[in-house]
Amino acid sequence: MTTISAKIGNEEKALFENILDSIGLNVTTAITAFVKATIRENGIPFALKAANDPYIYSEENMKYLRQGIAQLESGKGQIHELREDL
Repeated sequence: MTTISAKIGNEEKALFENILDSIGLNVTTAITAFVKATIRENGIPFALKAANDPYIYSEENMKYLRQGIAQLESGKGQIHELREDL
């Protein structure tokens, strides 16, 4: 057996422990499960994604994208340069 040590913020630790407690696990068991799943999958056992960009998912931008999709689907779409001013 060996010990793994990691530094995380106090708030993240408390939130993590609360979640684990609600499903009946402790930190050691959760980390052991993660290690075993990583070995079994031969990689991280879940998708890693960049944080959501608040601009891309803003309601204003989503409305603009929906309008463009509707135009393309109706055959009235136009090709233009990328807009960076929104």
